[in-house]
Amino acid sequence: MKTILLSAYACLPNHGSEEGNGWNYATLLSEAGLRVHCITQENFRDRIEPALAAGHYPNLTMHYVALPNWLNKAYGNMVGLYMHYLYWQWKAAAKARKLDAEHDFALVHHVTYSSIQLGSFMYRVGKPFLFGPVGGGQQAPVAFRRYFGPYWSREKIRDVVSQVLSFINPGFFHTVNVADQVLISNEDTMEMARVLRKDKPLGRMLDAGLTTSFMPTEAIRRQPGPTMNLLWVGRMLPRKGIELTIEAFSKVDKTLPIRLTIVGGQGEMAEFVPGYLETYDVADRVDWVGHVPYDRVKEYFRESDVFFFTSLRDSCPMQVMEAMAYSMPVVTLALHGQNELVSEQTGIKVPVQTPEQVVNDLARGIEWLYHHPAERQQMGQTAYETAQQQVWSNKIKRFTDEIYPSLVGEKVMNNV
Repeated sequence: MKTILLSAYACLPNHGSEEGNGWNYATLLSEAGLRVHCITQENFRDRIEPALAAGHYPNLTMHYVALPNWLNKAYGNMVGLYMHYLYWQWKAAAKARKLDAEHDFALVHHVTYSSIQLGSFMYRVGKPFLFGPVGGGQQAPVAFRRYFGPYWSREKIRDVVSQVLSFINPGFFHTVNVADQVLISNEDTMEMARVLRKDKPLGRMLDAGLTTSFMPTEAIRRQPGPTMNLLWVGRMLPRKGIELTIEAFSKVDKTLPIRLTIVGGQGEMAEFVPGYLETYDVADRVDWVGHVPYDRVKEYFRESDVFFFTSLRDSCPMQVMEAMAYSMPVVTLALHGQNELVSEQTGIKVPVQTPEQVVNDLARGIEWLYHHPAERQQMGQTAYETAQQQVWSNKIKRFTDEIYPSLVGEKVMNNV
């Protein structure tokens, strides 16, 4: 049984997003027959150790790296988060070198955070090094800044900080330049990586996945009813474009029996939703249910007909992947991660040129799906088949059967 090291700054059981990704990598790789050592934050110890105490992951060993309290307190803002991450990575790399002297890792794999500009110092361990999959190269289109409300300046600060990091962060430069393999999640980020790696290998892989417990066992075959139900799911973050969703829905023919359900109540833009519903005169056709438990979200996926998603910056939107797993066609933007996930066979993507054009095209796309129930159903079936390719077990198998052997040698990994 070969031993590998994971760098997972974000890693928590029973979580989504980056934290869930880190936990899935650590546990599923250990279940696949590898001895996994995973380095994460000291702050996560109290929630990880009870999960390990159950004895389900005998091949997984967690290691924790603590940071000073003043840096933990700075974590709440953007600059503080970046400082926290970079300092943690530096200390984690030092710990990794000591662990390697004891365990002789076959390879080192950085899995979170999945942002290319932040990089990783794990190349300092001196073992075959895999970075990714990572995103981070995507930027929100300036023409759509009004949909960020009062938070556009923060979005631009994020872009500036990301650009600065790509120049001054040695972890970024050395990681992308010297890693044995870099996996990229979207084309926007691929363009950044090509500048440094040139003729060196670059792979593609989405930076999120689905658990088999989340996936329905078979595709859902919805019979068209009198009303077509649209669904929006997500946190109320400025970049998620909730106002754009509501404005576009307001342009849908009001004589058609189409309703929109909005699931989500956490985030800065939540306070503006009632005003958007009134401004765009859609309160009688929109159900805003706020934040609901995760199991109830799955029920909304099952009960709805079409997923509506207008994020203005996203590496790999998990909500879109989940909706496709529930056999839902998607109406979205031909932008960033959703452009990678959705095809003409699984939904409708509108080009992103001007706000007026996007609003109109989204509305027409929704109307088209209403008038074409057979095509809508076929898109949903194809969406389910596409989502099956993104199940975590398939992703892990690609690492163990293809990517890891390419880094350390086929004969070595065959001993797993």
